[in-house]
Amino acid sequence: MPPGQDVKITKKHVSADVRREQLVAAALRVMKRDGIAAATTRAICAEAGMPHGAFHYCFRSKQELYAALLAADINTGLDGVWPVITPQADPTSTIRTLLRTFFSTVEADPETELVLTELIGFALREPELHGLPAWEHRAYLAKAVVHLERLADEAQLDYTIDIQLLAEMVVATLSGVTSSWLSHRDNRIAHESLDQFAVLFAGLTRPRQAG
Repeated sequence: MPPGQDVKITKKHVSADVRREQLVAAALRVMKRDGIAAATTRAICAEAGMPHGAFHYCFRSKQELYAALLAADINTGLDGVWPVITPQADPTSTIRTLLRTFFSTVEADPETELVLTELIGFALREPELHGLPAWEHRAYLAKAVVHLERLADEAQLDYTIDIQLLAEMVVATLSGVTSSWLSHRDNRIAHESLDQFAVLFAGLTRPRQAG
């Protein structure tokens, strides 16, 4: 470059949405490594390589960050690993495959599951976070209903009970099996529990009639 020529440095603009995603990912890393109590706004920003003021640019409160962290988990799950489902398959086998596929995401990253479980427990004890567990439960139910509708369409099944009630049963079962597995880490017990639930679940379906 010729002497005396100015060097112009252009900073790459990063959108607020991208910064939010980076802060959520950083928060999860801090919580997995050091625990929820260590995840201060300053620690999260440092982990993300951002100035402290970036947090309040992206989130109005830590509650909003926690909600984004839980939403990131809710919006993944089965979405990226949904198995092939056909009407010709036995309903019990189809449901067993679906449940085990979901649980494989838990087995693949138990540390994240521990953080999310701890986060809900923490929120239940904090008055300013009291609405977060109920919001998370409603969000999981809504996601479960979407998955049940997809299962019914692809497997050509109808449910013999209200889909909202079935969603409650599925969420409660998966939550319980996950909680137990995090305690004992016995894959055989977890898989057998899911397989038995698949039998009960299949008993609440019937083949969809043409027309």
